Amino acid sequence: MVFEIIPVIDIMQGKAVAGKCGEREKYTELKTVYAKSSNPIEIAKNLPFKKIYIADLDAIAGKPANTDILRKISEIKEIWADLGIRTKKDVKKYSFLKVKVVLGTETLQEFKRINLRKYIVSVDIKNNKVISPFLPDDVEKTLDILISKGVKKIILLNISKVGTLKGNEYLDIGKKLAQRLEVYLGGGITKKDIKEIKKKGFRGALIGTALHRGLI
Repeated sequence: MVFEIIPVIDIMQGKAVAGKCGEREKYTELKTVYAKSSNPIEIAKNLPFKKIYIADLDAIAGKPANTDILRKISEIKEIWADLGIRTKKDVKKYSFLKVKVVLGTETLQEFKRINLRKYIVSVDIKNNKVISPFLPDDVEKTLDILISKGVKKIILLNISKVGTLKGNEYLDIGKKLAQRLEVYLGGGITKKDIKEIKKKGFRGALIGTALHRGLI
């Protein structure tokens, strides 16, 4: 099994941004060792990885997505993209983009007519509770529901840890789920965490701050 490190780029108003703990109103332009500016296309081009996770914070907030940027990046990289999908209608709306759609629990309003086997589901967690308009707060209960619906690939995204470089407390869940589906971990991950994440059975880690600061 190949373990993947997947770089993260958050995009807001056409620029790559960075912040802590999901407090998006406080996000500022990203400073990264991979570019001289916060231009997400330039950053993506210089990242030495084939695959990138992009969170379109405008789309997540219900505003127009940065589709031109996503389209240009998709010409040079494989993209996993959280586009703030709410319903099947949104999935269709972005079908012209060459991206692997991530369904984030923060915005997803229902499972109706969505074939969950086809998508990556991000279990968005803040203050140890799942962020969702309809799924249980409890992480393990939500995971049980997703597995029962046929989900094959899951991201555990600990938003409370984003930008903190303070590790992640959901390591043990990877060990429980590794035999049943592909699980990726995101939020606060540093170089020293990677060995343990691998050992627990995760397929990969989503890493932003540590990469952009040149710590990995």
